[in-house]
Amino acid sequence: MPQPEDLVHLPPEEQKLRKREWNRDPVNDLFPRIPDLALERVLDIIIDKGFTYNLSVSKFANSRRITSIIVAHVRHAYSDYDKLLRENVERYEARKRCGPQVWKVLREWSPWDKDNEVLERCFRATLLTPEERDPSWDPMDVDDESDVEGDPMDLD
Repeated sequence: MPQPEDLVHLPPEEQKLRKREWNRDPVNDLFPRIPDLALERVLDIIIDKGFTYNLSVSKFANSRRITSIIVAHVRHAYSDYDKLLRENVERYEARKRCGPQVWKVLREWSPWDKDNEVLERCFRATLLTPEERDPSWDPMDVDDESDVEGDPMDLD
């Protein structure tokens, strides 16, 4: 399959279709139990966020970005998060209140029948305000590549 940068000569709609397919397998690898409708929505979000699985960066960096997008999607689509925000609940407080709902969905979609420490650490990082996070701590234990485009764990 061609690299995403090889697609610039294609019409925009064809680029989008190819990027969807380029991202489909990595999403399914991380969350093989994701329902088809949710998968299609997540692929749209990934493309809208300008992310495409990139072979020139680490698998962990790609996985972290995909996971953060899925966590944000689950928070908005499968929990009371938006309702709490409309009720003027502070963003991180709303995340904490919705945490059990979000975690339940992530567990249902993940490939592990038991807890997975990496997924749990990635998820828990989204519950902390930037001030609460130790800047030297990376929930995925990867190189500090998150500074390139802001903190990928803070998608909303």
